[in-house]
Amino acid sequence: MIVTGFLGAGKTCFINHLLAKNRGVKIGIIENEFGERSIDSWLIANYQPESILELNNGCICCSIFNEFSLALQELVKKHDHLEQLIIETTGVADPGPIIEPFFQDADLIRLFELSGTICLVDGMNFLEQPLQFEQKKQIILSDLIVLNKINNTDPNQLPLIRNKISALNNTAKLIETNHSRIDDSQFYLLQPNLQDEFLRKIRKPFYSEPDESEFYSFTIRFGGFINENRFSNWFRYFASLHKKNIYRIKGIVNWDNNPLLGIVQSVGGNTSISEGSVVNPYEPIENVLVFIGKEISKFEIEKEFRQFLLQEN
Repeated sequence: MIVTGFLGAGKTCFINHLLAKNRGVKIGIIENEFGERSIDSWLIANYQPESILELNNGCICCSIFNEFSLALQELVKKHDHLEQLIIETTGVADPGPIIEPFFQDADLIRLFELSGTICLVDGMNFLEQPLQFEQKKQIILSDLIVLNKINNTDPNQLPLIRNKISALNNTAKLIETNHSRIDDSQFYLLQPNLQDEFLRKIRKPFYSEPDESEFYSFTIRFGGFINENRFSNWFRYFASLHKKNIYRIKGIVNWDNNPLLGIVQSVGGNTSISEGSVVNPYEPIENVLVFIGKEISKFEIEKEFRQFLLQEN
């Protein structure tokens, strides 16, 4: 199964629900992250790290068939007990180069049967910014589309969102939900003739305005413990201030007087802070924040963080 969707649509949350409902199934996970540092494996709840393969800098999407095929074959050799495989694409990727090898590469055809591609769409932020080329391709090439965050979406905007999705892909079933939850029975809505449908979509002419600016990702690391209340208030202000150009923030932070790591996230200026795993006392104290967006200055963002840290200290 391939899980795709734009930044912050709820892909990792969707996978966590899937794992929770299939605890007896041995599932391998491939995390394809954009940027120098991936923290997505930290966000996979209660899962064995040896079953997660991280491929950074969008490398699945840039790989030639042989490289992708060899990586998957190596995963199968190391973990021959696995019964299913989930590939979570980076939110800024065209999933076409990930799907195509499962129909073209003889070794992958022998080892895997693709059950389908599921695209998560963030209803809350879908109309806030122009659709990117990659976002359109994620919808076009999917077999099942999950319109997420319905409770937080303006009801007056829902008909327009549905129409835009249908204009891009009118063959995939559209499911509307919250918190990335769907019923197991809805997986049967995946297209039965996947290869024919994929080839038809990939060959169909696709027109999109050229995108002048590229996605950019960088990571900020800093040591020490952080006061949770002060950081939460500051982070909400910071994310709202930069919501037009920073599409996604995710990170791991260490709180004062708290044995659990904090998981910090932001999508379109909307923030969430939740509890992570127990802090390992034998590892160095490091806070890591990953930023993804367009026309963002690492220098300016680091300057704002230094100002906050100076006030913190």
